[in-house]
Amino acid sequence: MTQLSLGSGAAIPHRYLTRHVGIFGATGTGKTTTLGAIAERAPCPVLILDAKGDLESLGASLLRPAMRVDAMGADLIARALDLSDAQAGALQIALAWAEDSRRAVVTLADLRDLLNSALQHDLSRDYGLISPISVAAVQRALLRLERGAPWAFQDSRHDPRDTKGITVYAASELTHLPGLYGAFVAHTLDTLYRGLGEVGDVPAPGLLVMIDEAHLVFDGATPTIVRRIEQITRLIRSKGVGLIYVTQSPSDLPHIIAGQLATRIQHALRASTPHHHKALKAAAETMPGNISAASILGLGTGQAIVSVPDHNGAPLPGRVVAVQRGRLPLHSVGLPLPVIRQTRRETTCQPAPFRPPDKKARPWWYWPAIVAAAIYGPMILLAIF
Repeated sequence: MTQLSLGSGAAIPHRYLTRHVGIFGATGTGKTTTLGAIAERAPCPVLILDAKGDLESLGASLLRPAMRVDAMGADLIARALDLSDAQAGALQIALAWAEDSRRAVVTLADLRDLLNSALQHDLSRDYGLISPISVAAVQRALLRLERGAPWAFQDSRHDPRDTKGITVYAASELTHLPGLYGAFVAHTLDTLYRGLGEVGDVPAPGLLVMIDEAHLVFDGATPTIVRRIEQITRLIRSKGVGLIYVTQSPSDLPHIIAGQLATRIQHALRASTPHHHKALKAAAETMPGNISAASILGLGTGQAIVSVPDHNGAPLPGRVVAVQRGRLPLHSVGLPLPVIRQTRRETTCQPAPFRPPDKKARPWWYWPAIVAAAIYGPMILLAIF
């Protein structure tokens, strides 16, 4: 059975990569190194959703995330905008109207124009009432994205289904805006699930997707979005896709998703607060085998407790492994921000035509004085001389 080696005799059978992997550990304990090693040794193309920039140097293709507004749908746009239920309802009505009227809504500028148009039409009979107050709130939320990441909303140059080699989405800028990175990850997973055909149980995956800082996908997400990602995680293995969730603790993930991770790679955790102690206890209890919290606390940098499936798919007890590094260096590349393509009609600023300055208004006595000077001026001069 072909396997993906992690080091020290621990390896993941290729056929079980589609049953997903969880990589956990505190900052600085070696999660990024493990990701790099898996990406280099993977038996298939790898798509990395890089939330920090540390993995950009791995990419044979390095891309900025790009999403069409109308392709994401109302739920994910509302997530990216961090909207309330009432505001999300107004957005849903506007996007439904755009879809029915075949109106393209690609960029944030298109969405702003759509909301303005929706207020000028009576949509209440066919779609529901849109409150001007809700629309105004959505417009204010749009301003945050227009200032923070306008380049993220346009036609994508890359279809994740066409991933070749190691492709990295440089998504670190998205993490600065609440909800935006989570919306992008959910959109990418949904695109893959909807766009790929069924292949069944395969000897090796056709694609691995690494989701860095996975807790950001679920923090603040609506139950609808969480359920959708849970469903995709359960079923996408039949499309030949393996998911790798990367976060600090298994408790960062919904229990349904954590339960789908056949391979667990647990790096060291810290226990300096009650919250950390709770996460440490949960990590030890959910790792197969007799693993204690002290064992996880005592791991050195680059070490991990690893549990992989056996030849029947059952989880083997966790064992301490010194993860063998990959060959490529891991660092940020500093990808420049892309130029924004404007979809609105742009007006060209032309210099104003020359207009002579207005003459100063004449006093009322000006013309009578001129006439008097013309008549009496010569007479006065004759009298003098």
